[in-house]
Formats: sequence, C-alpha cells, structure tokens
Amino acid sequence: MSNEVEFNSLTKDDVKITFEDSSHTSKPSEDEIAQHRKTRLALVVVFAVIVIVMVVVAVIIIIVAPKCEKKEEVPEEKKRSGDEWLKHGIIYQVYPRSFKDSGKDGNGDLKGILEKMDYFTELGVQALWLSPIYDMKNFTTIDPMFGTIEDFDKFIKEAHDKGIKVVMGFVPNHSSNKHPWFVESQKNASNAYRDYYIWQGGPAKNQTPNNWISVFGGSAWTYQDTRKQFYFHQFSKEKPDLNLRNEKVKKELQDVLKFWLAKGVDGFNFDAVQFLIENDNYANETAKSNYNALNPKYDMLNHTLTYDLDESRTLVKEFQDFLNKQSGSHPILFTEVNGPYDKTSKYYEVSDIPFNFGLITKLNEQGMTLAQSINKTVIEYLASVPKSKTPNWVTGDDDHERIGSRVGEDNRHAMNVLALTLPGLVSTYYGVEIGMLNSKIANQTDRMDIARTPMQWNANKNAGFTIGKPWLEVGSNHNTINVANEKEDKDSIYSKFKELVELRKKAATLSDGELKEVHTDLQVFSFIRSHDSEHLLVIINFSDKVWNGDLDKISGRGIVVFDTESKMVGQEVDVNKIKLNVGQAVILENGKNEWHLE
Repeated sequence: MSNEVEFNSLTKDDVKITFEDSSHTSKPSEDEIAQHRKTRLALVVVFAVIVIVMVVVAVIIIIVAPKCEKKEEVPEEKKRSGDEWLKHGIIYQVYPRSFKDSGKDGNGDLKGILEKMDYFTELGVQALWLSPIYDMKNFTTIDPMFGTIEDFDKFIKEAHDKGIKVVMGFVPNHSSNKHPWFVESQKNASNAYRDYYIWQGGPAKNQTPNNWISVFGGSAWTYQDTRKQFYFHQFSKEKPDLNLRNEKVKKELQDVLKFWLAKGVDGFNFDAVQFLIENDNYANETAKSNYNALNPKYDMLNHTLTYDLDESRTLVKEFQDFLNKQSGSHPILFTEVNGPYDKTSKYYEVSDIPFNFGLITKLNEQGMTLAQSINKTVIEYLASVPKSKTPNWVTGDDDHERIGSRVGEDNRHAMNVLALTLPGLVSTYYGVEIGMLNSKIANQTDRMDIARTPMQWNANKNAGFTIGKPWLEVGSNHNTINVANEKEDKDSIYSKFKELVELRKKAATLSDGELKEVHTDLQVFSFIRSHDSEHLLVIINFSDKVWNGDLDKISGRGIVVFDTESKMVGQEVDVNKIKLNVGQAVILENGKNEWHLE
C-alpha cells in the first residue's frame, strides 16, 4: 500500500504528503527509561522545594507585613488631642516691630524674631502669639516692614522644628482703605465690591447717617466724594469696617484663613470681635449724661447697637466651624473680648479660648487693696468658666500698660508667680519675663506706645534691639533691666520666671490641680492647688509692707519649694510663722505633713 498522496496536476506550489509507516517507529530501551526516570524525579523534587519555599516566604510576608487599616475620618476629639498644651501651656506674645531688628532700619522684623528662637526654647514657652504681621492692604502677604512671605516660611519651619506653635493675630473687622476691595468699593454703588463695606447716605454731605462714635472719638462715619456716601469705621477712617453680613466677604476672609493655615499657622487670635456686626437699622445710640455733640468721645454713648451683638458671636462661631473642618490638626481660635465675665464667658461657646484680661483691667476697684482685688477677680473669673473649658490669664498685651507699671515695680515677681500658679493657660507679653516697665516717650503718637518700646536685650546702645535708630525710644532703664543682666542673677525676675515654668512642667498639681482659696487679707492672697494626694500652698504678698504669717483658715507645716528670694527653699516651716517681704512669694508642699483647713 502506497504511503504517498499525490494530487493530479501538481505544480511547484502544490503539496505532496508522505506518511511514514508507524511500524518502523522504535520504542525506548529499559536503560533509556531508567535514565529519564531519574531526571523526572529530580525535576519533581526541585519543583516541590520551590513550592515549599514560596509558601514559607508568603507566610512570613503575611506575618511581618503591616496590616491594612480601614481609612476613617479623624474624629474632632482626636484632632484636638494635640492641643493638650492649651490646658496649662504658656503663650508668649511678640509685638514684632519692637522685638528684634535684623537690619538697621530700626523696625523689628521676622528675621529678628527668627534670630531669637533659642530664647523662646530657653524660656520654656509652648506657643508664640504674633501681633498682626500681614499687610492690611493685602491679607495674604506680609507687611513689608516685617519681611517677606519667604521669611515667614522660614520662621514657621524653625518654630515647628523647636516644638513651638504659632498663633497669628488677625482682625476680621476691617481692612486698610488702600485695600483693593475698598479702592473698588468707593468708586460707585454698582461694582462687584459695592457691598464689601458699610455705606450709607446722610441728610447732607456734612450730616452723618446717625450719631455713632468711633473708638478714637469723633464720628464713626466718613464721607467719600467719589461715591457720594459715608462709609463706617469703628476705629480710624483709614480702617473701614468690612460688611460682615455679606456672604462674599465672609468667603473672602475664610480663604485668607485657609491661606495662612496652608503656610503652617497653628491658630488665630481674632481681635476686636465684639465690633464685628452692627445693627442694620442704623438708628441713633442713646447718649449718656456727659454727651457732647461738638466733641463726641466713645464713652459718651451706650453702645447697644454697635458693640457685642449676639450676631457677632454667631459670626465667630461660623469662622470656628470653618476652621474645624480644615484637614490636619485642629487650628486653635482665640478671641479678644472685654467686659463682665458673664458676657465674655459666652465666647467659650464660639471659640476655643476667649482671652481673659481680668488681671489687666479689673485690679483697680475702689475700696480694695491689690490683694483683695486679685482675690475677687480670680474667684469670679474661675466661677464664670464653663465646665470642661480652660481658664486663662493674660498678663500683658500691646493695648494696655505694662503689668509692672500697673501694680507697682515691687510686685512684678508677685504677678508672675500668681499667673504661673493659677489653673489654666498663661499668656505673657514680651518683656514681662524681665520686668519691663512703661517708658516715657517724647512726641508720643499712640497712647499705648509706652508699652511697646523695644525689647531690652542688653545694656548696649539701643538695648541690643537694633544697630540703627529704633522706631521708638528704648526704655531709659535698659542698663539694669535687660535679658543679659538677668540671666546672670539667680534671683532676677527672668530667672524666677524660668524656675516657675520648670516647676509648672514637673508638678501635676500646678498643671491639673484644683484651686481652693484659703486666705486673703489687706496684704496677702493665698490658695492651695491640689491633685490626688499632693498639695501646694501659694502665698503672695502684694503689699508695700512686710507680712508676718497668719493664715487663719489653715494650719500645719510645709517644705518651701519656691521662693522669689530663694532664702527659704528646702526649709520646713510652719505655715503660720512665715515672714514675707514686699512683693515676695513662696510655694510650699505638704510632704508627709497634713494641712488642716478650717
């Protein structure tokens, strides 16, 4: 039988298929089969080993690899977990123009503050509060006097590298009259910025819409010739009030806050929040008996239509809600408020901490000594703070006289001891830690410049503040009151301030303890801070006379752990046989003893 298949008419492109006879195919020999059996066995073993190794590796990876966690939205309470410092931290307010000049133009600046970052670390503060450094003509730039946005970036990085938070002063109430918004708004009543500010017509060009008075005196209304209307300003005519009833304006300000948060700011201090919203009926405010229409002063009216309206608090709450929605850690919102505690405490509902200026504004009550006035202020304030909220104590700022000048030079130690041993947050002002005082200034242009003189770093010319001519005269006492001198004296105001800060960090009693007032007389204010079984007794002489101990509500013995004069530290003393010099303060712990309270 043929094994070929051949098609008719084959051409060169046709196929011819030949089949081989299968009978001619040979089978492998036994030796060949045996040889290939060994090869197959070897391959099976190798494959098995590879599989085992792969399984082992997979198990190891599963065990040691980090588990994939379900991504969850960070709850607000966890966002706030980094805010523990607020309960008992220390904020240091810097007035940038007066802190340190890095050049020679006589104005403090960001680079100057940056040069002194180690100083803040040495002092032990947790946060820096910068008075406004942004340009009032453009809220998202740095005022050229203080430097550039690049300088600010470097400052933020250095502060954060040192574990220091940055709180930025911000005034949502007004802008400069040079701001592009106002420049456009004043042109006419039909442009996109027409309602960014508060405009009203008057009966005539020289007749204002109502009798509202500026904080600085005179009418709160200024006529603008181009627009033919009056614009409103709670403060100077160069700072027109923003129309914060306008949703577009609120959105603009939110964008500004978002910009600075992106730059690394940890929070804001909103100034002048009680001036944010005014009654939009624009009725006259009622006049007091001392009202003088020819020379109107701010205190001549009852400001029921322009100050501390409920709507202002509502607006602050809107800003706080906006900040709380931002990603990352919780931005802190401080507010500057003044008035009776039953009113200022309401700002705890709309901000994290409304600053308490009681130790600045409430210590001169008639018929009371300083010790009695302090006792009243402290007890009333603590009673006003809502439960779960943090009390705070401001000992100075750029809008009030320096604390040493208000309570007397001899009480500068005493006031620092008071603030740093009370429960809650402390806000100190540059120079308070060395006992700086008000300064007499020739040709003074702002009444509060007496509390804004350059920081006194040393006894050199211009107190080490600048090599140029300072923008404001340096205090005449800078030869004795300065950082360099006080660092060398273990009993100086600076050294004792640092000692108290360290004690505050170590003693849970001072950071978390409760306060119980135990004694107040014409000279002394005394209280106990208690935490678990630990108790600290604080005794401060606020008078100009020596005090011989007689605490009528307490008896027992204690060990002195702090003394502004250092002499009694380490001694065990009878709490009713202590002698305190003028302005002296001591802190005692009970050790193994028990204090008996009546």
